[in-house]
Amino acid sequence: MKKYLFFLGGHDAEMDEIKNLLEQEGYIPFDKGLSWDNALLSSYKENLNQILDDQIPVFIELKMDCEYPRNARIIDHHGERAGKDMKTSIEQVADLLCMQLNRHQQLVSANDKGHISAMQKLCATDKEIQEIRELDRRAQGVTSADEEKARESVEKHLEKILDDTAIIDSLTNKSSAVFDMIYKKYRHIFIYTPDGGIHYSGTGKMVCNLKNIFNEMQFGNPDIKYWFGGSLPEQGYFGSNHQIEKKKLKKIQQFLT
Repeated sequence: MKKYLFFLGGHDAEMDEIKNLLEQEGYIPFDKGLSWDNALLSSYKENLNQILDDQIPVFIELKMDCEYPRNARIIDHHGERAGKDMKTSIEQVADLLCMQLNRHQQLVSANDKGHISAMQKLCATDKEIQEIRELDRRAQGVTSADEEKARESVEKHLEKILDDTAIIDSLTNKSSAVFDMIYKKYRHIFIYTPDGGIHYSGTGKMVCNLKNIFNEMQFGNPDIKYWFGGSLPEQGYFGSNHQIEKKKLKKIQQFLT
């Protein structure tokens, strides 16, 4: 066994399954129980200072916001590492350990890359899809109260623009609960959350355009953060801690359609 030291990022179904996989192989990963939107390498700064020369740190889906050893392995598939032809984090971990993923792990991997449509390509049953999506929402901290708020958001605060686009003023910050309720109905879904964020799920073309728009906005406001991923360039998701006016969003959408 190589002297790998694993450091876990934000929790979702994939990260939970990575932890299970590592523990089954005899590794005890460092796990601060981080949330996906605040998975900073600096959270492990104390542990980083204790790494020995013959140990190889492996950082999994962590934002590299501090110095780290040169021999470190970085595992991720968000941002520039995202794409339908790129391996997910759990696939990269399995490759590192020379392991084969089982059926459940393959579905978790597919879900993390391409949501429900990716699981369907693996001929997942409705039961399997429901199980994986529930695991993912719970791992992200979605509660029954969030599920109820998501339902109310869809019923009372959904605005349909064009035939294939919906904008929802969500009553919960847990956007996955909203996405899961309406993913079949719309090609483009924009969710505005109470914490001032915006979340999108849909085409890779729209993800690319949102990325360009927010990249320009960052020049005037460095506090603006954004992230993206998925089965790009075909399908993907985008999120930011900053919202744009709905009027502007509608103009963008109508122009691109």
